[in-house]
Formats: sequence, C-alpha cells, structure tokens
Amino acid sequence: MEFSKLLKTIEEIVRAPLFSVVGYAREKLVYVTTQEGSRSLWILNIKTGEKIKIADDIIGISDIVHDSPYLIYTIDIAKGKEQHKAFIVNIDKMERYEVEAITPRRITSIVFDGEKFALSSSTMDKLDMWIIKPDGSAEKVYEANYIFFATSIKGNVIAGQGILKGNPKSQELFIFDIPSGDFRIYTPREGSTNKSPRVFNDKILFSTTAFGPEKLVLLDIKREEIIEPEFGHDEYKKYEFIEYLNFDWTPDGKIWFIGLRDGRTKVFYDGRLVPTPEGFATNLVLVDDKAYVTWSSLTTPYRILEVNLKTGEIKTLLGTELPEEIRKSLGGAKHIRYKSFDGLEIPAFVIENPRIEKPGPVVVYVHGGPWANVSDSWNRMIASIVACGFHVIAPNFRGSTGYGEEFRRMDIGDPGGGDLEDVAHAAKWVKENNIASKIAIMGYSYGGFMTFLATVKKPDLWTAGVAGAGITDWEELYELSDALFKKFVEVLFAGKRELLKERSAITYIKNLKAPLCIIHPQNDSRTPLKPVLKYVSKLLEMGKSFELHVIPDIGHLILRVEDAVKILFPAIVFLKRVMS
Repeated sequence: MEFSKLLKTIEEIVRAPLFSVVGYAREKLVYVTTQEGSRSLWILNIKTGEKIKIADDIIGISDIVHDSPYLIYTIDIAKGKEQHKAFIVNIDKMERYEVEAITPRRITSIVFDGEKFALSSSTMDKLDMWIIKPDGSAEKVYEANYIFFATSIKGNVIAGQGILKGNPKSQELFIFDIPSGDFRIYTPREGSTNKSPRVFNDKILFSTTAFGPEKLVLLDIKREEIIEPEFGHDEYKKYEFIEYLNFDWTPDGKIWFIGLRDGRTKVFYDGRLVPTPEGFATNLVLVDDKAYVTWSSLTTPYRILEVNLKTGEIKTLLGTELPEEIRKSLGGAKHIRYKSFDGLEIPAFVIENPRIEKPGPVVVYVHGGPWANVSDSWNRMIASIVACGFHVIAPNFRGSTGYGEEFRRMDIGDPGGGDLEDVAHAAKWVKENNIASKIAIMGYSYGGFMTFLATVKKPDLWTAGVAGAGITDWEELYELSDALFKKFVEVLFAGKRELLKERSAITYIKNLKAPLCIIHPQNDSRTPLKPVLKYVSKLLEMGKSFELHVIPDIGHLILRVEDAVKILFPAIVFLKRVMS
C-alpha cells in the first residue's frame, strides 16, 4: 500500500478550494473560499478585479444588501465547540468590530435589510432572537423553547420558520412585529411544511406543501391572503421540481429561484432559465445583466460561474481544476433508484472508478443530517474514496431532502429503522448488479450513527465500517446537548423516548463482526465524544477489532483543509487495508 500516493490524492482533492458567492454590495462581489486552507470571507471588485480578504475561519455570514456596506460574520471561539461571536464589517472603510452585547453562543442565522440585523441563536437553555444595529448595539427581542430561526427582515417585520406548534412533521412560519414584540404563527394549512419566508414590502415569498406538492407562493401580510407569484417569463413551466432549494427577491422586486429534482438543479430569474451545466447550483447573485452562480458536481469542485443573461454565455469567474489523473479516476455520477424492504423506491447516486475492476470494493456512503442528501454536487469525502480505488453508492434514504416532503418525514419517529433498511438494501443492490465484491459502510454525523448501528444490527453485511463524528448512545447525547439539539432529538424521535435506547448501537455492541474505524472530533458539541469513548471501552473489553482516531482541537464542522485530511487519510488507509 503506497501511503504517500494515497495522501497526495486526498490532499489534491481536499485542497481544491470551495468558492461560494454570497452577495453583492458597493460594486463588490462577496464570496467565501477555502483557497488559503480555511473558510475565509473575501470581496471582489467586479470592475477592477481587485480581491480583498475580510476574515479567516468564518462560520456564518449575514444577508448582503446592494446599497449597504455592512455585513456580519461569525467565528467559533472555542476550538469547534460552536460557541460563536459576531463581528460587523464595513466594507467601504474595511473596519470591523465585535457585537459585544451578545455573549458566545450557537448562532443559527443572521439576516439584514440594510438598516438592522436579526440574529437567531441557541444557548444551553433557550433559543432566542436579537436585533443588532450597524453600530454594534444589540437587544434580545424574543426567546422560546422550540426550534425557530429568522430567515428575513424588512422594516418592522422579521419572518422565519420553525416547528412552532409541536408537530414534528410540520413547519410553520412566524411573523414578528418589531415595535410591538408580537410573535404571530402562521400556516396556510395545519400539518403543512412552510419554509424560508422572504419579506419584500408587504409580501412574503415562501415555499409550502399546503396545496399539494411543494410550490412557491406569496403571503399578503396585511390581508393574510395567499396569492400566486408573477413572473415575466414562463420558461419555468417546462420543468417540474420536487423541492425549491433556494429563492429570494431581487432589489427591484423580481423573484429568482433554484428548483431541485433527482439531485440536480435548474436556476431561474423572473421565470426565465439561467443556463448552467448539469450539476448543482446553490446560490444566485444578480448584477445588471450578469448572474453569478455557485455551482459544482460530484466530479467537479465548487466554482462561481458568471452567466451573461443576454447571450447565455457561461464562464468560470472563480474556480479550479483537478489534476487529470484524479479526473480520470472519478468517472461519472449516475442517478438510480432501487427498491427497499417495503417496496419504496430509494434514490441514490452511483460513482464508479473506471480504473478498477467490477465487481470491486464498494463503499456505501451515508450522508449526514438526516435531513440532507447526496446530490450531484462536490463532495470531497466521496471524491476521495472513489479516487483512492473504490466504487461508491450514496443512498438518499427515507428522511433525505430533495425528494419531497412526504419522503423527508418518513424517518421522523423512526430513525435507525426504515432508513437503516434503505442503506442495507443499497449494499444488496451493488452486490446484485455485479458492482461489489466487498462492501464497507462509511458516514459522518448522522452517517456515523448509521454506520455504528448498521454494523451491529446488520453485522454480516459489511466487510468494514468507518464511523465519523457518529452517535452511539442517543440517551447520553440528549443529556449533553444544548437547547437546539435537545429539540432536534425530540423532533427526530417524535417524542418517543423509549426509542432512544433501542436505536443506539451500544445496545447491540456485542453483535459487531466487521473491523471498525472510528474517527471523532475532540470538541464536537453536536455529537459529543464522551459516549463514543464509552463505546470504545466496551469494544476493548470484548476484544473487537477497531481503531480510534480522535482529531484534536476541532468540532463537528470540518472547516480547515488540514482537518479534512486528518479525517479522510486514516479512513481510507483503513479501507485499503481491510478491503484488499
């Protein structure tokens, strides 16, 4: 086994920088990149091409308003424990200052209307919302013990979403009146899911399942009446979408949106298609007759595309290319569906390495979340696994987003149940289709939980398992969590506390047969290390085959290139050893 070659391959993939457009202000494009090794915030003067770095190691960033020089970004001050501080930047004067009134906490969203910010956050005990002015003054205006976060602010109105009525399978909107402090819950239909409200004048744009499949609608705030959005073009009608990934108003009141179907996207501005290559777009910024789009695919790293809206010409504004040797190893990404134990069709992406034989070693890659998905977008874990000599199947098990709200809801009250069966049937599919000789399972976060559970509840299915930042004991995790993640567990399990033990790998640890590689961040506050160390202690007592890698001084989020390498290198060395 050539460790140096593996390391070089992983580093080439991981060091391919992220580029993500955030907004536009004062003739400057605001973007995030990892080109210097950490997640940093930059501005690009479109006219001169001058680039200026604003900050390193950022976590979140506020909305950007075209005619305002202000923005807020957050950093973690506790080595990955997600205790955040907020900083205001004036990009005209390149001045920054801390929002001192807000003590370190988990900050979940920041929105801006050009005059004031609204910030949502969580402490150990409560979730709350603050108003911040550009001078750095701040006031807490609301707190609660349910999940909510702001998604838009305009004038006297803050809008947002959350699980506000206690139903884990629905999401409601809230409309907060700043002068009176009135927090009003709104839903067009009880039990529906309503997401990402964006305010413009007296209307709110949001997506809803209140009338059937997810669609975009407008709420007239004054009349509390639902109306259809109007578009200047009807090209969008040629396409059908399962979900709306992102959408917003332009400064002049037009609407753009990104529609999602089968893991790939289409981008529209005022109902007209904005051309992009096949793959996945996540954000759009409009400047005069140009659109700036964050785009990637499973075989192409992130880049910012500049699209000429008049001619349709596409060019890469910011991005990078992989070495030819790696590009040839990645092959292509195929979207498939297979049947699970109950006949439900499970979507998945299959990425084969054309340089290795079939059947060959396969990794079943399980995404995190669980309310997330594997789309046709750049994933450095998947790319590293494939380029290092494996085929990958990445199932979007029940509970995944991107395939409709009913599909997402299917694991609520049943985590580690039907979704585990879906993952197991992905392994069976690659075997039946002559792709796999040996099969490993690998995942991070919820994918780490699924790896722990799959290797003890389906012990004969796997040659090996790699569990990153996983969960071994839901009961102990709940006790160690802050207010936000306690509520997350309650929603995921739909209040069924008896399932916490039943769906924990530690309950079935004696069943483990496959060698296990455990990789865990030292300062993880989402999936704490403490329960995993107890699991390791029991593995040691039982004489099970495992290896443990605790990554020092990082948390759950993998923000630095060097930390991604620290996680991926031992994982892939382990897989090469046990799968050969």
